[in-house]
Amino acid sequence: MLQTRISSFHFSKHAKFLSSLPLSGLKVIDLSRVLAGPYGTMNLADIGADVIKVERCQIGDETRHWGPPFVSDNFSSYFVCCNRNKRSLALDYSKPAGREIIYELVKSADVFVENLRPGTLAKYHLDYQTLSKLNPKLVYASLTGYGQSGPFSQKSAYDLTISAEGGLMSITGPKDGDPVRVGVAITDVCSGLYLYSSILAGLYQAQKNGVGQYIDVPMLSVQLSVLANIGSNYLNSGIVAKPMGSSHPSIVPYQGFNTLDGFIVVAASNDGQFRDLCEAIGWPSLPSNPMFCTNDQRVENREQLIGHLSERFSEETSSYWVTLAENYSSFSVSVVNNVEQAFNHPQAKYLNITKTVHHKKEDVDIRMAGHPVRFQNKDSAECRPPPLLGEHTTEILSELGYSKSQIELLRADNIIG
Repeated sequence: MLQTRISSFHFSKHAKFLSSLPLSGLKVIDLSRVLAGPYGTMNLADIGADVIKVERCQIGDETRHWGPPFVSDNFSSYFVCCNRNKRSLALDYSKPAGREIIYELVKSADVFVENLRPGTLAKYHLDYQTLSKLNPKLVYASLTGYGQSGPFSQKSAYDLTISAEGGLMSITGPKDGDPVRVGVAITDVCSGLYLYSSILAGLYQAQKNGVGQYIDVPMLSVQLSVLANIGSNYLNSGIVAKPMGSSHPSIVPYQGFNTLDGFIVVAASNDGQFRDLCEAIGWPSLPSNPMFCTNDQRVENREQLIGHLSERFSEETSSYWVTLAENYSSFSVSVVNNVEQAFNHPQAKYLNITKTVHHKKEDVDIRMAGHPVRFQNKDSAECRPPPLLGEHTTEILSELGYSKSQIELLRADNIIG
């Protein structure tokens, strides 16, 4: 178990729930913004960490304003997706008094997270070398576009540009079509998850040897890593992948098909599953054809096989094929749901993935996809709504020992918001 500190925040009503979660007592100072960094730190917050989101006074995280749609006048639906369970501290750390607040927070923190351009925080003496002197056990994590050094290190990075440079867009979309951006910012999301997991690794090491460390998570490296089999095909066989629509370069059949009334996807990933599929659709002799008897032959003769299957699947409705597949435990058939249908999927409802929280100050109910992992049947059903800008500034400074008059003076000097 991580040896961490417990701030007074954890004695609130909500904190009693958090105390049963794995990261209860962990304190995270989060200077990240937009999606990748906040998504990673939200995952820490979801399982018990006290994440203090440090934001610019008056402006805050720019995703607060990325809309429509908006949940309220103070934050967008976009901001909601990656900022629940956090506390907001509005602070100008470009000023010495603001930096002193960061220093005080760091002394009792476990983790410090940022995603600014390399070298930015060094100008304000908030780099790892400075902060680790205040707290040798600190795990300091930077999420960057291209890394801390190198020819592209100072280039601005966005999910769109990294997915383009990192090869993802070149393999996404219809065959012979233009490169296509994935429908969600998956490079950002994956980078946030790598950030999350690397922080946990850093904390475990700090527990073992008493020393923190600096972690850099370059989004370009993440994107290349998650090319997975596509990247491996190039590195080991020189194959430069091209977009294939919904089909798979190494498995056939594993793609979408039109039906009499819609669209389904069919996955038969080995020879046994292919035999079951052919039996189900009424073509039990097809696997005995030398052109289709093994997966490598099916890949080689993809066009002929897909032509046969496309004709067959177009003869019945989507529900017919889905129901038919339920009689088999091998191959799989699914309809393609839109987002509304996905959230209303019977299994999604059973898993209780959709959470609703009430923001008292805004007097608005906020719905969101909650943390997907359960710990001993605890599904993190309780959660705090995303914070208003600076909502917890006074609370956090009071925990650090600042008096009411000191806080008022800092606010008058525009150090805090």
